[in-house]
Amino acid sequence: MPFKKNGLIVFLLIALSAAVVGCFRHEPVRHLASDAGLVVPGKTTRQDVLVFFGEPDERQTLASGEEVWIYSQVRKSLMRKTPMVGNRLGSEEYDVVNISLAGDLVTSCVYRMLDEGEFKRGGKRE
Repeated sequence: MPFKKNGLIVFLLIALSAAVVGCFRHEPVRHLASDAGLVVPGKTTRQDVLVFFGEPDERQTLASGEEVWIYSQVRKSLMRKTPMVGNRLGSEEYDVVNISLAGDLVTSCVYRMLDEGEFKRGGKRE
C-alpha cells in the first residue's frame, strides 16, 4: 500500500514538473493577423510597429528608399508536428505581414496567409 501511495505522489510530481516547465517557453507568441489590423497607413509610426510586432524577421530597402519590414510565422498541423514522419504528413501554413515605411510612417501593411507551395515561390500563386 505505501508503494502505491508513493508511486502516485512521484507520478504527480513528475506531471506537475512537466506542466510547469512547459509554461517557461521563451518564444514570443505572435498574432500577426490581429496585429496587422492595428496598423493604419499614414498614422502608424515605425515605433508603433516595433511595439506591435517587435523586430522584423527580414528588412528590405527598395530603390525608392522605402523600407519593407517582413514578419512571418509558420503554423504546423498536428500531423506535421509528429516526430520522424511529420515531414511527410500534415501541412504548414505561413502568416506573412509586409509593412512598408517611408521615413517614420507606415505607407502600407499587407497580411497574407500562404500554403507551403506559395511560400516557397515567394508568395506567388500558380
